[in-house]
Amino acid sequence: MLTLSNSFPILWAVLALGQADMFLHADHSRQTIYHSPQTPGFTSWVGVSTLPEGALMVSFTQATGPVEGRPMSPPEIQRKLTWPPPGHPQYDMTGLDLDNVHLVSTDAGKSWKQVSADRFRSCMNGVTNEAETALPDGTVLRGVFGFYLPYDADIPPTGFLQRSTDGTKSWGKPELPVDREMYSTWPRRLRVLRDGRILLLAGVAPGPAGSRTREEFSAVVEPGLFVSNDQGRSWSGPIRATSFEQRVGWTEEFDIAELASGDLLAIYRRANDTKRWQGTLKKVDDRWVASIAGPISLPHSGQPELLATREGAILHIATTGISLTQDGGESWHRLDLPGSAYYPRSVQLEDGKILVVGHIGGDDAYGNVDQSIVMDSFRLTKTGKK
Repeated sequence: MLTLSNSFPILWAVLALGQADMFLHADHSRQTIYHSPQTPGFTSWVGVSTLPEGALMVSFTQATGPVEGRPMSPPEIQRKLTWPPPGHPQYDMTGLDLDNVHLVSTDAGKSWKQVSADRFRSCMNGVTNEAETALPDGTVLRGVFGFYLPYDADIPPTGFLQRSTDGTKSWGKPELPVDREMYSTWPRRLRVLRDGRILLLAGVAPGPAGSRTREEFSAVVEPGLFVSNDQGRSWSGPIRATSFEQRVGWTEEFDIAELASGDLLAIYRRANDTKRWQGTLKKVDDRWVASIAGPISLPHSGQPELLATREGAILHIATTGISLTQDGGESWHRLDLPGSAYYPRSVQLEDGKILVVGHIGGDDAYGNVDQSIVMDSFRLTKTGKK
């Protein structure tokens, strides 16, 4: 299941940005790092982070079991979760073996070892992994969407955090970032700031957790931030990630990158739009205030993924291509690199290598596509100014 490599010839492309830095990117390659034990495989919704001492960790959802002849979720759960989509019963994951799989690499992604696979039950096709990060003390923190775990009555039907102190072999009890009687949340990203604080990026909807159907939740959700000063044990927020004047039309999917000023560059996915939307959250003391957002030239491609690089540039990584900004999003420039796999997550190593992990396929019905987890790698190098 490990390291089937598909390396490309060295690829050099010059990016000239007026008086900004010029970059070369080089050595792009793609390798398959995991395939399910059965075919067609179902492996989706990845997370990636660096562990202490330089190791890498990748997580994802895996489903195994029969394609046909499985039970369906009860009608009340189908109504509550608006799932499966009408006419597509294979999206119902009831009766399958569902696992959150974790892989670790100690050689910069050349080879991978499975270290854990924690089982969960759901009719949905994923509940975590995208919102996951490793903390400096080795603790792994993840966000889980408990609303998607309807078969576990003791699980809160909203977003919560869990932590692992034994390398993801076991997980602690749910920790809620906000009062469940006031808000429902959907964790999407965990980002560690330069000052050590942690940002939880989440879709936020007012009202008691579980009081809405999934369709009703999606109609009122807004992007929000929660902030932790104590390694995710307590949280303040929610902080609006969009302006008060622009309260409608959003999804839970957005990402941020921290600018040198401490402001946050934000890219959003809108509910009914074929473009990315962009805004800036201005730092005010220890909080942020969102500016008016608007559409930009980057095309729509699912959940946004941003990477603030060691070279000072910010990358926007998507199936539609990889773009770069050096001016806080005022201009974006497409790199001569292929697009990523679906719903990518990215990280940069100490030596500058950039790794992008995603899954082959899309938001697929179970058994329809042979999915796998793949990793792209490349480098950015400054070559002076123009």
